[in-house]
Amino acid sequence: MTIKFKDVNPGMYPAKITGIKEQNGPYGEYWRLNFTILQGELQDWSFYGIVKPNPFRQSKFYRWMVILMGEEPDAHFALEQLMGKQCRIYLQKKTKGDKVYYSVNDLAPDAG
Repeated sequence: MTIKFKDVNPGMYPAKITGIKEQNGPYGEYWRLNFTILQGELQDWSFYGIVKPNPFRQSKFYRWMVILMGEEPDAHFALEQLMGKQCRIYLQKKTKGDKVYYSVNDLAPDAG
């Protein structure tokens, strides 16, 4: 068997949320959102994005919730409401020491 290794191209990909975990780290609570790509060369591959639940309208969290829900979210909503929501994700190549990985850097509304 011959395998040719190649890099993932950073850019926008259609995806949906397939998993959510509430976690805590050195900077407090955050959500790890798992996105699965819906079409193209990376179809069925999963990548994650990290967002801190921040109550300000100027936050990344608020922007992502508006994109995922398609409207301004209520003051209280359940994480389960996000499951299966579609959007476009921006994959970015990152490095940490010798490790190279890709993560979701930003979201855009679903084009379809």
